[in-house]
Amino acid sequence: MPQDARQTPQTGIIIDQIEEILIANLDALSESQVLTIPIRCRRTGKVQLIRFPSSRNNETKKFAALLQILHLSHEALVAGTVITKRAIYYQNPELFGSQQYVNELVDDIAFTFGLGRDALNIVAASKGLIAGAMSVTIGSSSVFDCNSDDSATFRGLVASRFHETATAGPGVLITAKGYPDLSTRQFLHKLHVASPTLPMYGLVDFDPDGVRIMLTYKNGSRSLQHEENVTLSQLVWIGLRSNDVLEHHKKGPQSAHTNQTHNSSRIPSSQSASFHSGASPCRTRAFSPVEVMLPLKAADRRLALRTLSAAVGKDHQVAESLDLIHELQVMLLLNTKTEIQAVDEAGDLTTWLDYALTSRMNRQ
Repeated sequence: MPQDARQTPQTGIIIDQIEEILIANLDALSESQVLTIPIRCRRTGKVQLIRFPSSRNNETKKFAALLQILHLSHEALVAGTVITKRAIYYQNPELFGSQQYVNELVDDIAFTFGLGRDALNIVAASKGLIAGAMSVTIGSSSVFDCNSDDSATFRGLVASRFHETATAGPGVLITAKGYPDLSTRQFLHKLHVASPTLPMYGLVDFDPDGVRIMLTYKNGSRSLQHEENVTLSQLVWIGLRSNDVLEHHKKGPQSAHTNQTHNSSRIPSSQSASFHSGASPCRTRAFSPVEVMLPLKAADRRLALRTLSAAVGKDHQVAESLDLIHELQVMLLLNTKTEIQAVDEAGDLTTWLDYALTSRMNRQ
């Protein structure tokens, strides 16, 4: 078996479950009966039979797509290898139509079996990026060095070597380059398990999407509740917050450094950063006032209201819920949002991060 084989105690069970579906359809085919694949709806939890043949073209397409994914998963499980969702799509792009369709069906199959996607030996294509003084051992011998000299990866922060020079101490920078994908969340969870005392901080845009990204890292996503080991309950939301933006804008560059204010590099907005302690005095430098504050779109307001509705009335983590509610209420009341990239045209986030991180550590 290859060294990078994905074999778990569940592998044999999953192979048996897939073979049961395939054998049942072979029997139905030999008896000229309708072929079926049972799929459990992630929204309702009810099992639906996807049939072939069917009078509905979309059901026929879904059956064929599910059958191919099950076949490819079975092959990967038996061989002890993995296959990416991207590779599945390119097996038959005319059938699948889009990468998103493949992604949804893979998650549907995993939910039906009551397992994570990785248990199917199906993984996402690489998306997240990492930089910092850390190496990861893959399998039994392969080592991945995260302290790359590629200064273009995270643009401003990585180019400035902030993960090495921060006054809060050396650390690791991680981004999913957009909405938090499953692989990045799993990696962060494993990092926490390996180093539970390592503080982790989330940096996102000051908008409803930014709040939602931060919550997904902390608590997981509703559509993938069946996935295990993907949450970071200890993640601290470092910013952007209303006081980072509004106080910064109101007081201007001369006094802004006395508040929790912000400069920005042009990095992806859904960034999570993990830092070691050992703070030294912050760098001192005047900040530029925030000049670009955008109005909320209708979709922003709907997302803010949905997130507020989910947060109100929760008994656990009351202080965190109140903080979240306050930030969303400010966005809605003032009808405003701000991206990290708009805070400082100079593209230097290091001064604000130094202040925010050391201030946070001093309060702990």
